[in-house]
Amino acid sequence: MRDEIKQAILQQELKDGEMLPSVRKLMKTFGVSSGTIQGVLKQLSEEGLIYSIRGKGFFWGKAPDANDLAQMLSKTVHHETVLERLEREFSTDWEKGFLDPNKNLPLAKELSDRYNVSQTILRKFLIHKVNQGILVRRGRLYAFASPLKTKTTKNFSEILFVTRCNSWGGFTAESERELDFLRLVYQTAGEQHFKLILLGINEESGKLIDRSGKVCHLTDYPNAIGAVLSTLLVQNPHALLQLFYGVKYPVSVWWEHPLQNIPPRFLSKNNWAFFNSTFGEIPGQQLGKYLLQKGFKKVCYFSPYHNSSWSKDRLTGLMNSGLEVIAFTDDEFASPWDYKEIARQKVSRFSVESYARNLVKKKLLQFAKSVPTDCNCWVCVNDEVAGLFYEMSDDGDCILPGDKTDPNVLGFDNSAESYLLRIASYDFNTSALIKQIFYYIENPDGFGNKKRLHQILGQVVEK
Repeated sequence: MRDEIKQAILQQELKDGEMLPSVRKLMKTFGVSSGTIQGVLKQLSEEGLIYSIRGKGFFWGKAPDANDLAQMLSKTVHHETVLERLEREFSTDWEKGFLDPNKNLPLAKELSDRYNVSQTILRKFLIHKVNQGILVRRGRLYAFASPLKTKTTKNFSEILFVTRCNSWGGFTAESERELDFLRLVYQTAGEQHFKLILLGINEESGKLIDRSGKVCHLTDYPNAIGAVLSTLLVQNPHALLQLFYGVKYPVSVWWEHPLQNIPPRFLSKNNWAFFNSTFGEIPGQQLGKYLLQKGFKKVCYFSPYHNSSWSKDRLTGLMNSGLEVIAFTDDEFASPWDYKEIARQKVSRFSVESYARNLVKKKLLQFAKSVPTDCNCWVCVNDEVAGLFYEMSDDGDCILPGDKTDPNVLGFDNSAESYLLRIASYDFNTSALIKQIFYYIENPDGFGNKKRLHQILGQVVEK
C-alpha cells in the first residue's frame, strides 16, 4: 500500500518548492492511517525527493539552504483551495493533450474520480467554464467551445500554412519531428474541413513563395481565416512574423527557438499565440522525475550540441528535477544540422549522413572514456546520440550502463530509431501541439485565451 501511495504522490508532477497535500488530506484521499502516510513521507524524505519545514508541512525537491529557508518562512504559505487545485490540474491535462479540443470531455464521474472531487464540485467548475465561454454544454456532456464548427461557408475555410523554403518554393524536411508536424497539420486540416494553403518563406529574399514557385502576398488570400507559422530552422523568425504583423485573423506560431527570443510586440497582440514543446526546462524536469520514480539518483548527460539553448535547457531541467547529473557536453556546434553542413563540404550528398554521424561519434568516444563506473544511467540530448552509443557498443568501443539486453540509456524525441532500438525516450507530444494550434485559430477566445505562450507537456515513452 505504501508503494502505491508513494507512486501516486510522485505522479502529481509538483514543481520544486511546491507544497504537498497535508497528512490529514492524504489520509482522507487514500483511506489509510496517519502512520502509513507518515511512513511514505519519511521514505520520500530519506530519498531526497521531498523535505519538511516544521509547522509548515512537506515540500517537493531538495531542502533549501539556510538563507533560502529564511526567505521561505518569511512568506505566507498559500493553501490551495479545492477549486484552485481543480483549475490547476484541468490546465495541466490541457497542456498534456489529455483534454482533446475536438472531442467531448470524459463523463462527469470519470472526471470527478480523476480530480478527486465530488460531482457537485465538478459540475460547479464545469458550469463556470461554460460561463467563461471555454466550454459548451451538450446535454449531460461538455465540450470545448468552437464557433467555427458551425460555419459552413467556403469563404471561412482557408488557413495559410508557412514553412521555410528555397528560392523556387521547394522544401525538404530535416528531421523526423518536422515530418510528423507536416503530416499532422495536413491530417488535422482535412479532418476539420479546412483548406490548407502551403506557402514558403525564403530568407534570402524575405518573400513568400507558393508551391508553384510564384512570389505572393497576403492580399492574394482575402478569405484566409487564420495562419499557422513554422519557425523550425528559420534563421530569422522575426522577419517571418513581421510579414503577418498587421493581419486581423488568428495566428498560431510553432516556436522552435529559445523562449526568451519571442519578440514582446507579438506576445502582446490579442490575435497571436505561440506554441512550444521542445524548448525550456520542462522536458528535462519531466524526464528527471521519471528517472527518480524508477529509483535512479545519479545520471550522466551527453550532448555534442551544447551550443544550443535546448541542450542547455534539458541539462538544467534534469538538474532541477532533483537528480545528481554529471554533464559531458561539447559546445562547438548547436545541432545535427551543423555536422551535416561540414559533411556536405567534404563528401558527396549520398555520404553526408554517415560522415556526419562519424563526426559525432568521435565526440562521444571522448565522453565515454571519462564516464565514472558508478553512473548507471545515461541521458542523451536526443535519440540520435543514444543510437550512436548503441552502435559504438556493438563495435566494442564503449560499454553501456545497466543490463546488456536492456541498457539504461534514454533520449529525447521518441523517434523511429528509439522504437527500433527500444530506447525509452521523451515524446514532445506533437499531436497535442497541432490540436491546440488549430483550436486557437478556431476559437482564439477559448481555453487559455489570456495566454500568448502555450507550453505543451510530453512524457517518457517506454519500449
